[in-house]
Amino acid sequence: MKKSTYQKLFKASLATTVATGAFVAAVPTFAQAEVAKDVSFKDVKDTHQFYEAIKSLTSRGVISGYEDGTYKPGQQISRAHAAKIMALALNLDTENVVDPGFKDVKKGSPYYGHIAALVQAGIIKGYEDNTFKPAGNLTRAHVAQMLVLGFKLEEEKLSNLPFKDVNNKQWFANHIQTLFSNKITAGTTATTFSPNAFVTRGQVASFIFKSEAVTKVETPEVPVAEQKESTLVNISADKVEFAEGTYTIPAILKDAFSASNLDALKGAVVKYSVMDGMIVGVSAIEIKASGTAEKNLVIDGQGLVFPGNLTINGDYIHLKNLTIKGAFEVGKEAKNSFTAEKVIVEGTTKVSNNAASTAAAQNGVRYSVAATEPTPTIIFIDSTFANVEVTKDGIIIEYKGSTQVKEFILSANVILKAADGITIPKVTIQAGVTAVTIDANVGNLTVNSTDKLTISGTGNIAEVTIESGNEVKVDTTGKVGKLDIKSKDAKISLGDKTKVTNLVLPAGVAAKDIIQDYDKVKGNIENVGGTPVVTPGTGGGTVTPPSAEEVFESAVLAKLAAVTIAPADSGVTVDFSPSTNIFTVTILDADKSTTALAGTGLVEAFTGDSGVTPASVSVIKGQLIALVAGADKLGKLPSSIVINVTLTSGPTIAYTINFNK
Repeated sequence: MKKSTYQKLFKASLATTVATGAFVAAVPTFAQAEVAKDVSFKDVKDTHQFYEAIKSLTSRGVISGYEDGTYKPGQQISRAHAAKIMALALNLDTENVVDPGFKDVKKGSPYYGHIAALVQAGIIKGYEDNTFKPAGNLTRAHVAQMLVLGFKLEEEKLSNLPFKDVNNKQWFANHIQTLFSNKITAGTTATTFSPNAFVTRGQVASFIFKSEAVTKVETPEVPVAEQKESTLVNISADKVEFAEGTYTIPAILKDAFSASNLDALKGAVVKYSVMDGMIVGVSAIEIKASGTAEKNLVIDGQGLVFPGNLTINGDYIHLKNLTIKGAFEVGKEAKNSFTAEKVIVEGTTKVSNNAASTAAAQNGVRYSVAATEPTPTIIFIDSTFANVEVTKDGIIIEYKGSTQVKEFILSANVILKAADGITIPKVTIQAGVTAVTIDANVGNLTVNSTDKLTISGTGNIAEVTIESGNEVKVDTTGKVGKLDIKSKDAKISLGDKTKVTNLVLPAGVAAKDIIQDYDKVKGNIENVGGTPVVTPGTGGGTVTPPSAEEVFESAVLAKLAAVTIAPADSGVTVDFSPSTNIFTVTILDADKSTTALAGTGLVEAFTGDSGVTPASVSVIKGQLIALVAGADKLGKLPSSIVINVTLTSGPTIAYTINFNK
């Protein structure tokens, strides 16, 4: 007999528990035979022979009535309508289907998906003339065949049928025998089945309802995992000991919960699920152990993908080779140093002042302690993060290797550091911040704080956006490509060594109204609203405005800095040297060349600036799109290509893109 939906759901849930239960225990749910829905028809009373069948199928949306409140159980049913009911009852996929090719069933037909799904499942066929005749009626013999095939009933040979109008020479004899043996039909009379009679709407409902009852399998009771939270005490070869009990470790967790990680995991607060003496789920871990400056405690995830939340509340911890699907937090007890190497965090990352949990953590209670003297240094090496929220005051964050962070959200005074070849795409400064040091190249820095703020450091910032009307001092030694001030109430100060390529002001506001000591610092501003700034000199000359090429290349650098270069696992970096007009795209995995190109932002960088002629934009886009298509088709890239950019101001500049694979 057919394995029912109930049995399928149970097995699917059991498989999920086996596949992912090492982290989160599956809690299976099962389809209900009846949906809580009051269904009634004027012509189907509770005394009607098909009442239960019609009520059950209607409540589940398998069949429906007419607008006048009737069901018309005695009306003959069309082949198309019968196909729809059968497909819905069997829960077939009616969207992802193969076109059966019937001349009289077009893709726009409301019954197309249902008919195609039944053909694809081998339950129905059309006629020899390649038609289905959807408006035609359906015989009782054909319904018998559909039921046996659709519900996968074990076909029985003709043996004890009482029907005189069914014999062993007829193609449908075994199908009717199967229905009779399973008590799905008793015939139209005690001695006739009427195989060539057309089936009615009520009979179809009854046939399907009885077939479901025959093939229904009782759902076994699935055990539920017990949720626990306790302190880790010890790890042996295949067991982990907590303060409240000892449990077997599943194979998938043995690399992470290994003796080599015991020093770091000992004393950790773990939230886990157990079933029959085995850990079947770990939803959260809080590390509380600490190493020393001379010897960091190393936690090696061995490539594990952990779907829960991880908190570090110890000092001198080195975490590596781990993917965290949930949230990640570096808490207050990381007083001196924390390093993440080859770590991927898909949830939010927080660097906070949250203290380590205590014995009261069983009830979710935390406590705060006084601030500590050391300056914590958080180091990210070859790691990938979505957003990093920083609320821990006075820390240093170092950005190394191929690390990628989509956005830093700062609510505390922070020092950001990165090597010259690294650009942080976005930094947002929130309320409560008074001083930020940027020793890194940044694509976009947005100030949302109303506090008095100083931005210092050595990094180049492609664009600084100041949203609010507060006092902000930009005291960097690097270059600011664009300083965009949104509020006319802002009071902006520039450091003696701070250079601004273009100052953008609110409409109707002069630079001297917003920039403090404007006459003193205007020599550091090249343009205001795109217009070169005139500065008096000994010869009465002006500051030489940047060339069109320099303006364009500054825009390209800003565009590249503002995009995510590539997906985390593609191993792609993009470097641009304006002095040589050379882009270098490094792809560690040549098989991912298409993905790499899609993430480089090259199309936007070359064509997203208003200084490029429309004709040039069209050519460049076509060139790069063809390159991506070729890489996708051939699985490889050329060693280099040349892009010619024609600026609206006249010159055409050739840029070379080299591909290192």
